[in-house]
Amino acid sequence: MAAFSVAALVVVSGCAHPISITPDAPPAAKVATKIDKSVAYVISPADMALEVTTPGGGGDKVKYLPYRDLDASLYASFSEVFKDVTKAASVEEAKALSAKGVKLVIVPTIVTTSSSDSAFTWPPTQFSVTLTCTAVNPQGQQVAQVSAMGNGAATFSEFKSDFSLAARRASRAAVEGLTKALADNEALRR
Repeated sequence: MAAFSVAALVVVSGCAHPISITPDAPPAAKVATKIDKSVAYVISPADMALEVTTPGGGGDKVKYLPYRDLDASLYASFSEVFKDVTKAASVEEAKALSAKGVKLVIVPTIVTTSSSDSAFTWPPTQFSVTLTCTAVNPQGQQVAQVSAMGNGAATFSEFKSDFSLAARRASRAAVEGLTKALADNEALRR
């Protein structure tokens, strides 16, 4: 009887399915004039390993590593906007790069949400990604904070071959929005 209770609990509580939120295609946003600055962006080893779990459908959940999944896309976004981009593992490491010409340190924060209107399938049908980048000078003073949000949706007929589709679409929209928001921010150009 105890084994049946444990099995029933596992079935009722659902599980977390792994997905990737890496964009489904390279971001298409292009910048007319790059900002003539060298920047370092910071994603710590702890953030790279951070696993997030959010709701899927049918009572199940999905899990993913947002900083790992979006690292290459963030690099591409920053490279589209700034003259030179370096990645650092800590703010201290990034600030030390000021001797090599780094003028801004950018710390991205990623917030995600997911949901599904399906009671029978686990992949999310709705996904959102909010990217917030805080830029500081080498002295640690905030220069700008820029945010962009992307939403993605996918129906069963679309996601049956790509369970991450809504997440990938949201990530692409967020990265494209971030590229535009960074390029349009006057404080970053000063």
